[in-house]
Amino acid sequence: MADDYFTLMQRLAPDLAQEMERRALVLERIGALQPVGRRLLAARLNMPEREVRTVSTLLREHGLVSLDAAGMSLTQEAGDILPMARLFSRDLRGLTGLETALSQRFSGAKVCVVAGDADVDEHVLHEVGRNAALRLRGFLQSGSTLAVTGGSTIHEVAFSVPQGTPMNVMVVPARGGIGRSLETQANTIACEIAKRLGGHHRMMHLPDHLDEQALLEMRKLPEIDETLTLLERADVVLHGVGRADDMAQKRQLPAAIEREVLKKGAVAEAYGCYFNPAGKLVYSASTVSHDLGALKPDCALIAVAAGARKAEAIIAAMASRKHAMLVTDEGAAQAMLNLPQ
Repeated sequence: MADDYFTLMQRLAPDLAQEMERRALVLERIGALQPVGRRLLAARLNMPEREVRTVSTLLREHGLVSLDAAGMSLTQEAGDILPMARLFSRDLRGLTGLETALSQRFSGAKVCVVAGDADVDEHVLHEVGRNAALRLRGFLQSGSTLAVTGGSTIHEVAFSVPQGTPMNVMVVPARGGIGRSLETQANTIACEIAKRLGGHHRMMHLPDHLDEQALLEMRKLPEIDETLTLLERADVVLHGVGRADDMAQKRQLPAAIEREVLKKGAVAEAYGCYFNPAGKLVYSASTVSHDLGALKPDCALIAVAAGARKAEAIIAAMASRKHAMLVTDEGAAQAMLNLPQ
C-alpha cells in the first residue's frame, strides 16, 4: 500500500514528491550529524548551501529544527517523525527497491543500501560505515565472538559503533599485521570495536602471511593459539571487499603472483582471499585468515563495501560463501544490478 502511495505521488505531483524528499533528507542528516552548521550539512548532502538554508528554515518554522551557537539540532517533535521521514526518503529514492532486488540476488541476505556513490563523494563511505555499525549489535549476543578485518571501510564501521549497554562479546582480528597504516589494521579495529561494545578483544601479533610450518610453530605460544582458536570459532565475521587489481597493488603481491592471480580471473579480494566472478577461490594471500571460508555453518558473514567500481568484486565476494548481510551504497547497488547474472 505504501509503495502504491509513493508511486501515485510521483506520478501526480513529482515536484511535491521531490520537495518532500529534500526536506526528509535534510531532516535525517541533521539527526545524524547534530549539532551541525549549514556549510558542513551542505557538503555532506552535496547540495548548495543556499538550498540547505531554505529547507532548514522551513523545518525550523514547523518546529522540527532548533538552532544555537553549535549549529542545528532536531527537536523532540522531529525525533518522533524521523523514522517515518527516513523511510519516506528511502522509498522515493528507490533505495528500498534496490535492497529487495539485491537480497533476492544474494540468496535472501539482508541488504542495506545508502544513498550516493562513494566513488564520487567520499562522505558516502562514512555513511556506509555508520549504517553497518548501527546494525552490528543485532548480530551479536552475550558470549559471541566477532572477527573483523582491516581496511578503510571497516575502519569507518569501527569508529561509528554507538556506545550502549556493555555486551559480553570477544572481538578478534581476522588478519595479521600487514605493514600498512596502523589505524586501518585489524588489530586496531578490533580494539576500537571492543571498546565501543563494552566487550573484550585479543590481538594478532603475527605477520599476515606465514608458511604453514611457521604458523604451527607460532601456535605453540598460548596467546597466539588462543586468538587463532577464537578466530576459527567466530560467530560473526565483519569484512570489507576490494577489487583484486587494486588490492594486489596495496598488498604488494610479488609481480609474478599478481599476474598469475589476475590471469586466473580474480576480480575480488576479501579477508586475504582472491575470488573469480563465480566466487571461486583462486589465491590466498593470508595464512592467518585463509580458512575463513570454512568457518562453522552458522557463522554470520557481514560484508561492507561501497562504490560503483567495486560492483563485480562485491558480487564475487558474496558468491564465495552465504552472507547474512551486505551494507553498500547506491552507486554499487545499481552497478551490480546492471551486471548479468
